[in-house]
Amino acid sequence: MKIFTYLFCFFTFLGTAIAQRQVQSLNSVWRFSSEVQPEKIVNIPHTWNAEDAFKDGKEYFRGKGTYKKTLFAPQKWQNKQVFLKFEGSNQVTEVFVNGTSAGKHIGGYTGFVIDISEELKLASENELKIVVDNSHDTNIPPLDADFNFYGGIYRDLELIITDKLHFELENAAAGNILVRTPEVSEEKALVQVEAKVINDGEAFRNVTVALEILDPNAKKLKTLTKKVRLKAKESKNVIFETSVKNSALWSPQDPQLYSFEISLASGNSSEKLDEFSSKFGFRRFEADPEKGFFLNGKPIKLIGANRHQDLQGLGNALPNAIHKSDYRMIKEMGANLVRTAHYPQDPEVYRICDELGLIVWSEVPVINDVTATDEYHNVALQMQKEQIQQFFNHPSVIFWGYMNEIFIRLVFNNEMTESEKEDKIETSVALAKKLEKLTKELDPHRLSVMALHENELYNTSGIADIPDVIGWNLYFGWYSPGLENFGKFLDEQHERYPNRPLIISEYGPGADVRIQTEDPKPWDYSEAYQLKLHRSYINQVLARDYVVGMAAWNFADFGSSFRQDAMPYINQKGLLNFDRSKKDIYYYYQARLVDEPMIYIAGENYEQKFPKSENHKISIPVFSNAERVSLSINDSLKISSEVTDGISFFDLKLPEGTHRLTATTGDISYSRTIHVLLRKDLLKKPETQNLTINVGTHVNYKDPVTKEIWMSDQQYEPGGFGYVGGEVYQKSAAKFQGTASDIQGTGNDPLFQTMREGIEAYNFDVEAGTYRVTLLFAEPEFNASEENIYNLNTSEEKKPEGVRSFDVKVNGKIVSEDLNLARDYGRIRAVEISYNIKTEKGIAIEFSENAGKSLLSGIKLEKL
Repeated sequence: MKIFTYLFCFFTFLGTAIAQRQVQSLNSVWRFSSEVQPEKIVNIPHTWNAEDAFKDGKEYFRGKGTYKKTLFAPQKWQNKQVFLKFEGSNQVTEVFVNGTSAGKHIGGYTGFVIDISEELKLASENELKIVVDNSHDTNIPPLDADFNFYGGIYRDLELIITDKLHFELENAAAGNILVRTPEVSEEKALVQVEAKVINDGEAFRNVTVALEILDPNAKKLKTLTKKVRLKAKESKNVIFETSVKNSALWSPQDPQLYSFEISLASGNSSEKLDEFSSKFGFRRFEADPEKGFFLNGKPIKLIGANRHQDLQGLGNALPNAIHKSDYRMIKEMGANLVRTAHYPQDPEVYRICDELGLIVWSEVPVINDVTATDEYHNVALQMQKEQIQQFFNHPSVIFWGYMNEIFIRLVFNNEMTESEKEDKIETSVALAKKLEKLTKELDPHRLSVMALHENELYNTSGIADIPDVIGWNLYFGWYSPGLENFGKFLDEQHERYPNRPLIISEYGPGADVRIQTEDPKPWDYSEAYQLKLHRSYINQVLARDYVVGMAAWNFADFGSSFRQDAMPYINQKGLLNFDRSKKDIYYYYQARLVDEPMIYIAGENYEQKFPKSENHKISIPVFSNAERVSLSINDSLKISSEVTDGISFFDLKLPEGTHRLTATTGDISYSRTIHVLLRKDLLKKPETQNLTINVGTHVNYKDPVTKEIWMSDQQYEPGGFGYVGGEVYQKSAAKFQGTASDIQGTGNDPLFQTMREGIEAYNFDVEAGTYRVTLLFAEPEFNASEENIYNLNTSEEKKPEGVRSFDVKVNGKIVSEDLNLARDYGRIRAVEISYNIKTEKGIAIEFSENAGKSLLSGIKLEKL
């Protein structure tokens, strides 16, 4: 049995503006311009892709953006060093001072520091120009990924002024000073601190370096000093070692943090020339391939989420308040694990995870593909070095990741030859070995990890044998069939590779809160199917001790420009929406994970119900961590039910009208109001209730603008309404979405993505009157023909392949002849056609096929 045991202590650089070091933000009032944007005033954090990454018909701008401002350098800076510190700038950044290049950084997700002292003119204004380029570059990861590569200086920028004698700033650590604790127990922990002191002056200096350690209550524990003599332009490492007795250990339940301060003074002077302060923590951990994960000697199942760093309207240029809010919500969900997919995140993220008690898997963006060049390999290695050294000191960080689904493009690329594939595998494995070697050289005590997608190539290539832990990105019940196959796959891998610790690095279906149903099916994008899949996965992981843990994909919906799905340009697998409003599934995780009593009635976006009659049951899910809950209807009838897997389903027969539901357990309760409309009665009052029907699907859809509910389809029965003939259109037999294409000309894509093909008629048995009927269409086939079959001559009597032409009749009268959606409106485009109809009795809309199959996506009936 292979067991990985790790003893470590870490601290974070807070960059406090004390003593002779001056630190100030440099975020405000920059003049920004690019090839596609004229000069304007912006503040940092800033991205130029917050809007264009979400617009139809164009790719978002990837190129160069330029930031300019003037900086006055006073004469008193004559004996100072001046630095710019970037927390993140995507992806190639070059700094110019008065037209001269001061430095350049490659990579978009780690911090860096550039010394601008030599280029500054004292007692004068200086022009700062920062050129940022997010163009695709085959030598810079990421090459390709399911997220947007937003350009810009999207994290905070600082101006740092130090004495000529200072701690090193311009390095891969971006000024961080590393702390190690090679021995940790409750009785004693060994602390090692190594700092590099630099003398940028022209004369030798005698220096006193002082280290102070404070306990979690800010009580001073230790003070250590060392004397150092530095020549002009010389640098030296200073190493401290001490121990802390009765050490309080860091954990998700009790995130104990110690304080750390290190300072420089000249000779025997008490005046500090430079100083850092931070927090750090002690903990030990291991990953056992049979028993799972242990922290401080105790077993713990890691459950949490991945998190992308963008937000609706802001792209990735987030203020720290949003980072804090996100991670607080993750903690409040009951999670103890976060994966910073697929790149290092803002320094604030790691600080808040330390404080909240969230275990972190941090990784570099070597994702989907690798370039077989020394340049690419070297940049990837530099990214890993920067990540480790900058975030080395955080007790929350336990996993260093360095690859994600690295063979996925290779597997699905049918144009590559076998020889090309072999070369790609070879360079990917070689890079993985280099990254593993570097990771262990820099940090031999943490766990290395990579994430794989469901493919045997990771095993046969040997790449899965390189890191300490293997993460599987598994989407059974979504990209692969069968929820039950998730556990089967894990068992098979564990049996074949019993010495590999396994963690589930990604899982989850897309879910659109506009789409609701009580009959969930794969790829219908309903919240109900999201609940079904997550419930199944949690149960299967908890039943397997050998699984280290699981991270849901994703904490929140995020931008992905190539995505179409139910909401174009958005990956909708989040537990929250892109704007951070919560989906029902967030509360379900609370029911499974939190200790404090909780109860929640699902259906925030499903308060209008359409049962066939009062005899048909409505299912109301209640989430709770109690053993039993009760539900009252309209403050009278009260029923109770056991809770299984954090959920209880109440099946209710309710009359038409508004009903107040209240779920209760112990001293807590939750209420929700629902509105019941019986389908059998909808035709009796068309003047007060329009009929809007989502044809060809089992789900309801809510238009977020008009608030109309397009109810799920039904078959016609005399006296009612519904379709006659045809079949539900599905591009893929296993996916109940219809087409995943981005429907042009509408924001209501799901309404047009589903349809009934080959439909013969849609009937409404209404009373006499005048009505407006609106039909919704979209041609789902990209290769649909635009040819006009009625212009064929006798030698062309055979109708062209791919033509879809049909007539629309209302009560036997043709209202649209030879309707060819591709020809008349365009492919993959929303079409709405309305007809005013006067009838003595009933409305029958018929669809007569001329070529190909008729289709219909939606229908609205209004009484005029």
